[in-house]
Amino acid sequence: MIIESTVHVHVTIKNMLDRVAALTGSSRTFLIILLMQRVMHLNSNMLKTFTRVKYQDRDVKENWHRLHIAFREYEYEYCQDMRKFFKMSVSYILAYAVRMYLDALLCELLDSDESTDNYYYRNYIIIKKTLKKAIYWQIYWGIPHAFPPLSLL
Repeated sequence: MIIESTVHVHVTIKNMLDRVAALTGSSRTFLIILLMQRVMHLNSNMLKTFTRVKYQDRDVKENWHRLHIAFREYEYEYCQDMRKFFKMSVSYILAYAVRMYLDALLCELLDSDESTDNYYYRNYIIIKKTLKKAIYWQIYWGIPHAFPPLSLL
């Protein structure tokens, strides 16, 4: 199933994505998913709680562009989880990812020996549990090498 969505990006971010898409022959959506995966994997310190969602800094209307993205259902859920955990809009996380990781991603995509796996986080497991009337959730992106003991599930 495909879920259509949009992100609101500064024209500089759009131009950077367009440049790398043209150089690699990849779609912007493919690049966006790889960048979002990289943010989740490398930035556990960005987890926030008890605060509002942060959005990008304002600029004049002409400097913004709305990108339409066709996400697979698991990619959409992945981005929504990142929004919840990082307390940043998906657009803001994307802008951060482009600034921090796009150059390295470009090098990897151009390196014939390096492959990127767009399906790395395709497997999604969410488990709702209760412990003494407290509800907690376990979310797995990808298949863990070993699950916690059943007593913890």
